[in-house]
Amino acid sequence: MSEAIQPSPAPFYTVLVIYLGIMAFIGWYASRKTKSLGDFFVLSGKAGVIVSGIAYFSTQFSMGTFLGTPGTIYGVGYAGMAISVPGAVFCMILPALLIGRKLVTLGHEYGFLTMADYLTDRYHSRSMSGVLGVMMLFFLIPMMGAQIIGAGVIVNVFTGLPEWVGVVGMGVIVILYCMSGGMKGAMMTDVIQGSLMIGTAVVTFIVSIVMGGGFDNINSTLQNMNESYLTFPGANGYMPWAYYVSNIVLWSFFTMGQPHLFTKFFTMKDHKTMFKAILLGTGGMFVSATLIEWAGVNGIASIQNIEKADQIVPMILQRGLNPFLASLFIAGIVAAGMSTIDGILVTTTGAVTRDIYQKIVNKKATDESVMKLSKVVTILIGLVVILFGVFQPGSIFEINLFAFSGMAVFVVPILFGMYWKKSTAPGAIAAVAVGVIALLSFTLIPEVKELAHGFHALFPATILGAVTMVIVSKLTQAPPQETIDRHFKLLQKS
Repeated sequence: MSEAIQPSPAPFYTVLVIYLGIMAFIGWYASRKTKSLGDFFVLSGKAGVIVSGIAYFSTQFSMGTFLGTPGTIYGVGYAGMAISVPGAVFCMILPALLIGRKLVTLGHEYGFLTMADYLTDRYHSRSMSGVLGVMMLFFLIPMMGAQIIGAGVIVNVFTGLPEWVGVVGMGVIVILYCMSGGMKGAMMTDVIQGSLMIGTAVVTFIVSIVMGGGFDNINSTLQNMNESYLTFPGANGYMPWAYYVSNIVLWSFFTMGQPHLFTKFFTMKDHKTMFKAILLGTGGMFVSATLIEWAGVNGIASIQNIEKADQIVPMILQRGLNPFLASLFIAGIVAAGMSTIDGILVTTTGAVTRDIYQKIVNKKATDESVMKLSKVVTILIGLVVILFGVFQPGSIFEINLFAFSGMAVFVVPILFGMYWKKSTAPGAIAAVAVGVIALLSFTLIPEVKELAHGFHALFPATILGAVTMVIVSKLTQAPPQETIDRHFKLLQKS
């Protein structure tokens, strides 16, 4: 076990100030290039391969990937890697195959900027905007909160300051560059942040091997500590087969229900760009996820008795590198959180300003007024996220999982909308309502949870939502034929 290392705040502050300064400059630059609502929300559908690929995977990856998941694996062993690593391979490929090509076509043809634009148009119902907007506020604010909690963990490890200092600092920076540059600022910073994430994963993995004395010594130490670290289902039986299967599906198939990832397809230039971006992003995700999670396993052998499991990766870097190098690569973890928050913050702002305000509250609102309102709403949502991060109602992994699962319920209306002409707006709304109620019931009520037989609550929730969709759609009126024709004939040509 390594000796405790005293925080080295000077190098950390130096590197972090430079890094955040670069992010702030990009936000300012992006604001000068953001001329329209389309620029602000989806980059006017002009994002190329590199920007699209790196931005998608860096938004998907988060503080959960670099702090929460390795922290969970730190208590489980090799079996913990069985969740996210396979999921990383498919979390871009499946959405691209099932909905990505269609969304690129629809986005360019009809000028869709948000998930609600698509759902509202497909189901010919403004109510879809309100439902999605409320859901996003309820679930995505906690998701952003999980990222910002990670900033507090990092600041505490590297400076000894209270965690709320990191929470507030990160929150203010993200609010500023999202308020200024919208999606352009978010995606430009995502390219830098995504590249830094890969570097951080590689370096952390190498350092963890050196600290552990090599693979043979690490595995020998783990065996002596607890043989279950080396076997499936892991320490404390954490990874039974039902949980294993359901989590792989959760982190791959259900990513298409996440509004901040869904919207990325509207930013892409064309279908060729999308497929090349998927290959680039999948490669980056696979390398990053595998190495950073493996570092969590390696850390068991060299660092024990830490206050919070979420601290394992920052402590590996802090103890294995000189202060300046450690601070440089810890910026990669800050990048993971910032890249997720900025994508979600812009998307959530869109939910409030376009999906609720412009489409329901004030239908005569101009794009210019929505742009101005978006900046105010960005600040307000950002402040709520900061408060969430300060009070920390749970671990990073737990909060992330809850929020991700809640938005994943929208997979039902999305897929039915694209593949079943007879699906209706009442069916979609009922499916989401039943799905959310079922998700909460299978999560919070022990007697109901037992009925899932070890599978994640999202599985039965999705099944019940899909059944509800079919039943209610059969009993209600479909959208006008003109709407159905516009969607399905265009998609058949693409």
